[in-house]
Amino acid sequence: MKTQKHFTIPKLCTCKGDLSKAWYVYFYYTDLSTGIKKLCRYKFGINKFKTKREREQEAGSIITALHLKLKDDWNPITNKTEKQEYRDITTSEAFDDILSIKKAFITPRSYKTYYDQTNLFKKWLNIRKLDKLFVQNFTNFYARQYFDWLLRDKGYCGKTHNGHLNTLRSFFNALSERQIIKQSPINGIKKLPEDQGKNTNYSTDEEKRIIEYLLKNDIKFYYATRFVKYCFFRRSELAKLQVKHIRWENKTIVVPSESAKSRIQDSVTISKSLEKIIESMEILKLNPDTYVFGKHFSPTLKKLNRVDDFSDRQREVNRELNVKKECTFYSWKHTGVVELYNIVKDPYVVMRQCRHSDIKITMIYLRSLGCGVNEQVREW
Repeated sequence: MKTQKHFTIPKLCTCKGDLSKAWYVYFYYTDLSTGIKKLCRYKFGINKFKTKREREQEAGSIITALHLKLKDDWNPITNKTEKQEYRDITTSEAFDDILSIKKAFITPRSYKTYYDQTNLFKKWLNIRKLDKLFVQNFTNFYARQYFDWLLRDKGYCGKTHNGHLNTLRSFFNALSERQIIKQSPINGIKKLPEDQGKNTNYSTDEEKRIIEYLLKNDIKFYYATRFVKYCFFRRSELAKLQVKHIRWENKTIVVPSESAKSRIQDSVTISKSLEKIIESMEILKLNPDTYVFGKHFSPTLKKLNRVDDFSDRQREVNRELNVKKECTFYSWKHTGVVELYNIVKDPYVVMRQCRHSDIKITMIYLRSLGCGVNEQVREW
């Protein structure tokens, strides 16, 4: 890999979010032969898009393309690719480089996950005195030692181990694609079995007590629990839910791609139970850009930044009412799934409302909740 001291990583100038102004991608480049430093700006059609999200997505692709060109010795001053000397690069430096590229097109939450997991990996490299090891010399032998360390010293379970494995595989594959290494040292390392079925729903009595408490003390949080129960939303999806996503004429709620875990836009059906709740909230006439659950779970134009607020509030309520500790805010989804399945007895209906991509996922989920009683077995 080449040295990068002669250029900065491209960034997006949003003009403080003003869509009436021209946004652009910029970076500084120093011509090593002349010493001339220049601010380079590129628009490449960014401003033909009318929303912030669309401009940011387009800019992400441009940033990635420009970064790769610069890494391949492109000189934006002469607009030519110049041959420069290669240098060896350590594993830590290589990971920092790939992380900076990924940052251009992944969500902030995914970036934080990558950042935390690669930081732990670099910490291990320092502990083992491998921080100066060139990335092309990081072999499968070292990789296996690292994952053994996660299991033995860190005490990680299968799911956490596999999450770190996926991250390192992604980073080493990116290095391989760029011909920085010949092949990934992660090849051949298998995932571990993961515990399944740690899903707990609220009992009828617990739900009744919680509803009575919230209707009296915190009706806004009560509304939030209903959206999770009937729409099976994740916390991040709930925090990004806006009035414009509620398609009242069709009785559906759209989940935009930027909110969905799958990054694919989808929708869920508004049940008659939730329909009455939405009407009582009186939110349909608000500004379409209003977030349904903003600060203090109130409708506001400012998005709730900390999704853990949902979990923290649920924990407080459960503690107050002496509800079993296994239940969380996400347990409202499990409660809704159990209730819906017991009404329809059709896993495909549940699959659609859950937005699962495969009926096998739904069946595993239902079995973890104790659903799917076989009436023929009952008669045995």
